[in-house]
Amino acid sequence: MHSETHHGRMFFLAALLAFLALVLFARPVHSAWTADPVQVHATSALCPLVAASDDAHFGAIFTWQENTGSGGVLKAQHLLASGDVDPAWGAGVDVCTAVVTRSALGSVSDGGGGAYVWWMESAALFLTRVDDTGAIAAGWPARGRNLGTMVLGRQRPTVASDGSGGIYVAWLHNTLSLPVAPAVRAVHLGPANTGKGGWPTAGRTLGTTVEVVELANTAAIASAPDGGLWLAFATTTFADTVYLPGDVRIVRLTSAGLPAAGWDGHGVSLMPFRGDLLTTSSAWTLAPGMSLAAVADDGGGGAFVLAADLETDAGNVAALAPQLLHVASDGSPATGWPSGGITLAPSGYAPYEDPGAGASLRALADGRGGVFAGTPGFYSEGGAVLNFGRWSGAGAALPGGIGADQLGLEVASRGDGGMYAASFSPIGPTSYFSPNAFVRVAQSDPGEGFFEYHDTPAVQWYGDIALAATGDGGAIFGWSQVNERLGIFALRLGPAGQVTAVPPTAIQGPPSMRLRFVPGIGVRALIASVPSGREELSLHDVAGRLVARTTIEQASGGDWVFPGTEGLPSGVYFARAVSGRVVLEARVAVTH
Repeated sequence: MHSETHHGRMFFLAALLAFLALVLFARPVHSAWTADPVQVHATSALCPLVAASDDAHFGAIFTWQENTGSGGVLKAQHLLASGDVDPAWGAGVDVCTAVVTRSALGSVSDGGGGAYVWWMESAALFLTRVDDTGAIAAGWPARGRNLGTMVLGRQRPTVASDGSGGIYVAWLHNTLSLPVAPAVRAVHLGPANTGKGGWPTAGRTLGTTVEVVELANTAAIASAPDGGLWLAFATTTFADTVYLPGDVRIVRLTSAGLPAAGWDGHGVSLMPFRGDLLTTSSAWTLAPGMSLAAVADDGGGGAFVLAADLETDAGNVAALAPQLLHVASDGSPATGWPSGGITLAPSGYAPYEDPGAGASLRALADGRGGVFAGTPGFYSEGGAVLNFGRWSGAGAALPGGIGADQLGLEVASRGDGGMYAASFSPIGPTSYFSPNAFVRVAQSDPGEGFFEYHDTPAVQWYGDIALAATGDGGAIFGWSQVNERLGIFALRLGPAGQVTAVPPTAIQGPPSMRLRFVPGIGVRALIASVPSGREELSLHDVAGRLVARTTIEQASGGDWVFPGTEGLPSGVYFARAVSGRVVLEARVAVTH
C-alpha cells in the first residue's frame, strides 16, 4: 500500500540535508497533498470513533479510539496543513490513560495549535486538552476530567469554542428534586482546566427559575463574538404532580455565565413546546437523545434558533415541522422576520420514537449573516437523512443547502456562504434496501466533494468519519478503515474540490508570528498574513547575537523552520520577520 507518511519522511530528510548544506532558505514544513488519501495513523485495529478539529494553522488534530481486547485506547495525531504528519507527535500520542469502551467522541480547537477532546463512557461525560506539542496540557488529569453524567447515554453534549482559547460544554443532567428532572448544566473552562471569564470551575446550572419547577427537555449552545454564550432550550412545567406544556426559550449569557444586560436567566419565550407529551409516551423520554433545538450566532448581535414542537398520535410522539426563528440582541424578532418564525417543511415521515442524537436539529452560521438549518427526514426504503436549507438574515431562502445521511454526520461552514457535510456507512449491504459501505463528504455548489463506496455484502470497511474546517474556506475530511487500507486516513477539500498536488493557501488572519521549538527539528515559525513577496527571518539569542537567518522568496506567510536550529542550547530566543513594511517579532523558550 502506498504510504504518504513514508514519502513525507523521505522528502523531509532530503530537504533537511540540502538546506543545511546550502543554508540559503528556510526549510518549509509543508510539501503538498496528492490524489491519494494521507495515512494519519497505521493500525489494523478497529477505530470506531474518530474526531477532528482545526489546529489554527490550516491543519487538523485527529483523535480516535483504537479498540483493544479490554476496551479502547484514546490517541491523537497532528496533521499539518500540507498533509504531512507532524514528526514532533511521533506515531501518535495518548490522550487518556484509561483503556475503556467509549460511546462518543468529539473535539474543538483550543486556538493555539492544540485541541479540547471530549468523550462519553456510557452516560458519563469527560473532557481533556491536548496542547500543541501533543502532551496532555498542564492542569488536566491524565484520565480526563469527569464533567458529570448525562440523563441518557444516547444524548450528546453541545460544545463550542469561546473564541479566545477556552471551551463551553453544556449537557442535560438529572437534578435531585424529582426521579427524572433534567436541567441544563454547563462549564466554561480555560486552557488550564479552570473556570474562564468568571465562570466557576465546577460549572453552572442554566435556564431554571425558582417560582415553578421547570424541566429542560432539550438544549443547545452557540458562542457569541464577545466571548459570551447563546442558550436555546425547551421546557416542561411540573406543578402539583402534573406535567404541563412549556416553551422554547433563548437566553444571552456573558462569559461568566450570567444573564447579559437586559436579559434574565429565564430568557425570552419564542414558541410553545409540548414537552408534557414526552411523559406519556413509551417511545420517548423527558430528555430525548434527539435534540429538538439548535442555535447559531448571526454575526450581527442576534441569533438563529431552530426548534420543533411535538404532537401525539395513538400514544406516540412525533416532532412537528421545525420552526426557524431569528432574534435580535434583546431576544425580540429580528427586523423583517415573522414573530412566529418560518415553518420548514419536513421530508419523509415523522419519527414516532426517539431516533437518537444523529437526527438532532442543526443550525450552522453561513459566514454571510445567514444560517444553514438542518432538519431530519426518514424514509421506509431510503434510510434517514438530514437536509440543510440556507436562509438569509432577512428570512429569504438562498441556494447552497445540501443533504447527507444521518450516520456519523459531520458539518462545517466554508465561511463564504457554503458548507460541507460528511456521512458514512460502515458495512456493505445486508439487505435489498440497505446501502453500500461508503464514506462521503459533499459541499455546496459549485464545489465538488468526495465519495468512495464498496458493494461487498455484509463486509465491514469503515469505523467512523471526522471533518474539520481549516479556516480558509477548506476542510480536512478523515475516516478509519479496516479493509484494503488499514488505519486513519485523510484528504483535504477546498471550495473547488479535492486539493491535490498543490500546497494549501498561506496562513490567513491578522499579521502575526508564533514560534515553537520542536526537538530534533528546530525552531518553527508560524507566520500569518504578510504581504506576498520577499520575507526575511532572523533568530537571535538574549544577547542579541544572530543565531540563524533565512530568506524566503515570494512568501505570504506559512510554516517554516529556521535552518540549523534543531540542536539549540536551552534558553530564550527572539525572532524577527520582515516582509515589505510589515515587521513581526516573537520569542521562544528552548528546553531539553
